[in-house]
Amino acid sequence: MSGASDEVDARGTHARSWPRARLLAQLYDWEHDELQDDIALYRALARRTGGPIIELACGSGRVLEGLLDSGLELVGLDRSPEMLERARIRLKAASRRVRLVQGDLHGELPPGPFALVVLAVSAFGFVKETARQIDLLRRIRTMLSPGGLVVLDLVHAAPLWDEPQGLAVLQRSGHDEAIGADVSKWMVQRILPSTQEMQLDCFYDLAWSDGSLTRLTDSARLRYYARYEIELLLQAASLELEALGGDYQLGPFQDGSERMIVVVRSGVG
Repeated sequence: MSGASDEVDARGTHARSWPRARLLAQLYDWEHDELQDDIALYRALARRTGGPIIELACGSGRVLEGLLDSGLELVGLDRSPEMLERARIRLKAASRRVRLVQGDLHGELPPGPFALVVLAVSAFGFVKETARQIDLLRRIRTMLSPGGLVVLDLVHAAPLWDEPQGLAVLQRSGHDEAIGADVSKWMVQRILPSTQEMQLDCFYDLAWSDGSLTRLTDSARLRYYARYEIELLLQAASLELEALGGDYQLGPFQDGSERMIVVVRSGVG
């Protein structure tokens, strides 16, 4: 018997041989591609500032893809070669005005100038130490063109205290057509107040078409920030807070806000 089922079986057999990092990059897209709430914010800021635009820790290019219709020059930086390869495939049609660079937030950044710098989906949380946070913000400031803006999308930790800690919670389940498997993602979350961090341990259970199972694990530790801590970091980096929102529409930042959206412009000095 041949047909669609054979294609899925072949895809699943092939995907099981992928390196772990490539599978995790694909699963990242399976989980995040439907996230579009932030794109409208970045498009609005792109219309206001013009280009070029750079996204730091761009991952597989979800945000950059959302900015393609701006017609502006785009740059993406990420440390993961697997993520950048997925971004190249995603953005291939617009490759003439999209430049992808492998690099780390702690290392050298593209020189700019840029009219808009984006750190989406808690990317700034991967910078743990205060001195490194200030250093990164200062280096970003030197990349800004006159009138340029920086956007930090940060998790707001307060609502997380009401969520289960140290227990496996099913976050998402469904079929991933790209690898031909049913996927269940479980996450164990722990809030670490002494270091102001979130420990996220993720488990991906992949059920292949032949009935076999694969489990992939991934862990991340993210720094979370308080409102006035961010203001002090910006002051130390000679950056000025323009707007502080609790959602992607820049609504009021409140106790129950799940996000802390920080829009910043260059200060004096």
